[in-house]
Amino acid sequence: MKIRTPFNITGWEPFNEENDEIADISRARIRKAFTGEMTGTSVANAILYQTPAQSGGYAAIERVTCKIGDREGTFVVQHSGILDTDGSGPTYGDVIPGSGTGDFEGVKGSMSINEDETGKSFLLDLDLP
Repeated sequence: MKIRTPFNITGWEPFNEENDEIADISRARIRKAFTGEMTGTSVANAILYQTPAQSGGYAAIERVTCKIGDREGTFVVQHSGILDTDGSGPTYGDVIPGSGTGDFEGVKGSMSINEDETGKSFLLDLDLP
């Protein structure tokens, strides 16, 4: 099942630690709201790095609580990406096996993030039992 679902970032909570040995690498809890084919929310814990030239990378683990059609439940995705100085770059990720609950128990799949003139979207390719 292929799904494109727009999202908005609804929360960004940085973790600030004194005496951080790697001050240019940050961590944040990121909250999202999804609309479209999949509705719901998510919370992610992310590690992020941005260069002075505005390129960078991230890695995140994100729990998605959602409804797709008549299915409701949660699953967790692990995703990461690289950004070039122009803001372009690949993102990619996978559903963590065994993380599904409710109607998403046993879900497998992959995901990426797309950004275009309409905003940001999750692109999910899910294998639902």
